[in-house]
Amino acid sequence: MDKLLITLGTMLTILFFMTTLPISASSDGFSSIERQLKEQLKEKPYFDSSKPVKVVKVAKTPSKRYYIVLFTYSPYYTKHLGDAIFKKENGRYTFVGGLASTDQNINNYAMYLHKVPYNLVYGLNEDNRIRTLRLATLDKKSSYNVPIKKGTYFVNLKKLPRNTDIEKMEHFYIMDCYDKKNKQIPWNECVE
Repeated sequence: MDKLLITLGTMLTILFFMTTLPISASSDGFSSIERQLKEQLKEKPYFDSSKPVKVVKVAKTPSKRYYIVLFTYSPYYTKHLGDAIFKKENGRYTFVGGLASTDQNINNYAMYLHKVPYNLVYGLNEDNRIRTLRLATLDKKSSYNVPIKKGTYFVNLKKLPRNTDIEKMEHFYIMDCYDKKNKQIPWNECVE
């Protein structure tokens, strides 16, 4: 009877740790995120579910427990780069929104994260060729620089003033792109 209680206790301990361990790149946590993304993408027109959905970057946001997940998937015959927001609770990631995507190298849009307005810029930076992006509104009243850290993919969140209504605001556009030597890269080479 004592051996049975010890075995049962050991099994319960193992089950507890299996369900509460944080997801990491080395566990099958990405496969859980990829499964959730695939379910959400089924709602998008022209999503090819026979091709893989692959998580390429997970970035922590300034809001506690929220993460921006970059992923690739295939509508039509091209590969798209998309983003999604996940919330981490009790060691599990749960999809909460997003699914914007682009077939270009860089995407940029305003969003709310936990009721706080942000401008999100993310993209592909092959061979670390982009060092800085300059974003500005068309009226040039607002602008800011985005330093790009080394890595194939990047994510940048710029907090906007709390009273910003992203539905009515002037949107930011990528105005300039600079390489490692701080030389300007032509816009089409930077974005496409």
